[in-house]
Amino acid sequence: MVKKIKPTDINNPDHLESSQETQMETLAKLKKLQERLAEIEDRVENTEEKYKRVLADYQNQARRHKEQESVIVRMASAILIEKLLLSLDSLQLAQSHLKDQGLQMVIDQFKLTFAEEGLSSIESDNKEFDPLTMDCIEVVPGEKDKIIETVSQGYFLHDRVLRPAKVKVGSGLPPNNN
Repeated sequence: MVKKIKPTDINNPDHLESSQETQMETLAKLKKLQERLAEIEDRVENTEEKYKRVLADYQNQARRHKEQESVIVRMASAILIEKLLLSLDSLQLAQSHLKDQGLQMVIDQFKLTFAEEGLSSIESDNKEFDPLTMDCIEVVPGEKDKIIETVSQGYFLHDRVLRPAKVKVGSGLPPNNN
């Protein structure tokens, strides 16, 4: 609200003092408002930072939860696949003796299903012995640290060893020719 100044008030010294006091009060109020605004801006900035941290924590927690869920599903399927591998081993052993076409189709179906679930075989024949993916069950004459024979096939499930290959490893001695 603007006060109308009368021409007679301009020359009045009391009017000048009250006008200065009003300006001083207005400046003091303005300064307090500016300080309050700065405080509110700081609080808003701090609140935004906290919000961003909480949001990032939530997103990280959601990501970890998804990863744990997929690990649990993989582990559950790993247990089942490991049990079914014993049946596959038995079928392959029977096939090596019978040479039956129908049995081979069943074995191929097993292998296809396992491959779809992320199972792959560990290549071991004529390779260097790798203790991370293979178990040495016997040391036999032959080229040192080379796989001489694979006794039981090993498998990866996705990127982890599900079952190490059981192998016979060369000792470095020449084979006996009897």
